[in-house]
Amino acid sequence: MPRARRAPEPPVYTFRVRILGGYFAPPECRSIWREIAIAANQTLGDLGHAIPLAFSFDDPHLWSFFLSGKAWDTASEYAYYPDDDFFSGKRSHDAKRTHISNVPFPGTTGKKEFLFLFDFGDEWHFGVKLLRESATLEPGMRYPRVVASAGENPPQYPDIPEDEEELVVIELSQSDLAMLGLGEFILDGDALNGDDSPRK
Repeated sequence: MPRARRAPEPPVYTFRVRILGGYFAPPECRSIWREIAIAANQTLGDLGHAIPLAFSFDDPHLWSFFLSGKAWDTASEYAYYPDDDFFSGKRSHDAKRTHISNVPFPGTTGKKEFLFLFDFGDEWHFGVKLLRESATLEPGMRYPRVVASAGENPPQYPDIPEDEEELVVIELSQSDLAMLGLGEFILDGDALNGDDSPRK
C-alpha cells in the first residue's frame, strides 16, 4: 500500500530555475525561467520532479543536483538514483531522502545558484537559486508549484526537418576496440557473410 503524502509544512522555499543550456536548448534559453515554491518538509526529489514539469517536459529521465555548480561532482551531487562513483568510489546523496530544510545550499547566505542536470544524454542544464523563504503556506494550494514564469516552454525534443537530418557514422579502429576491451574484431564485410568470429 503506497505511503500517504505528508501535508506540506512551512517555511516555504521559493527557487528561481532558469535554463542554462543543453543539446536541444534554444539560443534564447537563458531568458526562460520558472519560480517554484516548495515546502520545508518536502524533498529535493520533489523539486527534481517539479522542475521538468514546470517547463512541460513530459518524458522522464535521470537527473541530479550539483550544489557546487559543476556537473558530475559526486561530492556535491544529490541524485534521484544515488550510486557509487566509478572512479572515486564515493556515493552521491539521495535527493529523495533529503528534506528541503536540510539542504546545505551554497553561498554564505545559501542563495548561490547551483546546477540541476536533467537527462544524462541530452544534458539539459538548469540554474537553481533560492530566492526567499516564507513563514506561511497559502491555504488550499498544493506544493511544489510554479508561482511565476518568464518565456515560452521550449520543446524537450524539437522536430528536425528531414532535409536537415544527418547520418552520424562512428568509425572505430582496431586500437580503439582494444582500448575499450573489446579485442580485435573483423570490421569489414566478413561478418555479413557469416564470419563474425574475432580475428586471431
